[in-house]
Amino acid sequence: MRLPLILAAALAVATPAMAQQYDFTPDATLACMEKQKMHGADIACVGNSARACFQKMKSPSVSDIAACQQAEAEYWKARMDSAYEHLLGLAEAADADFAKAQGEPQHATMVQDLRDEQEQWNSWQKTRCWVEAMMRRGTPYRTTAAAGCTMKQIAARAMFMESAVSYMENK
Repeated sequence: MRLPLILAAALAVATPAMAQQYDFTPDATLACMEKQKMHGADIACVGNSARACFQKMKSPSVSDIAACQQAEAEYWKARMDSAYEHLLGLAEAADADFAKAQGEPQHATMVQDLRDEQEQWNSWQKTRCWVEAMMRRGTPYRTTAAAGCTMKQIAARAMFMESAVSYMENK
């Protein structure tokens, strides 16, 4: 809970003074991902679009960089949320199939496990990125550390969820 408040406060303070426009698209990250040949290498592409966003600016400030990182984090969050919802539907169907095959009520379900895991992941991710920010307290880079960490963690989670959806659909 602390990290989103820090990011929101930092960006809110910076917003009135900002004269620059943010031109974010996920294109640079997606183009990089298209070129990856090794499984799991996509994660190295995360942040390319944020970088392209702030590199278009003349003398970007720390808050400009953080805003571009936050824009990419929001892109990944939409992908994560979409995959999570899809995965919940697949888990519900798998739970129903398992219940029929076993012939007895289930005490544990994949749906509940996914919900529990997502809730715990949300808490872990916020704490993880809070630590990244606190390592840089007293410097202007606290905001970019928090935003960059958030972007990377959400992207990794989105990729995991999308991979899980693919596995469940093709098993």
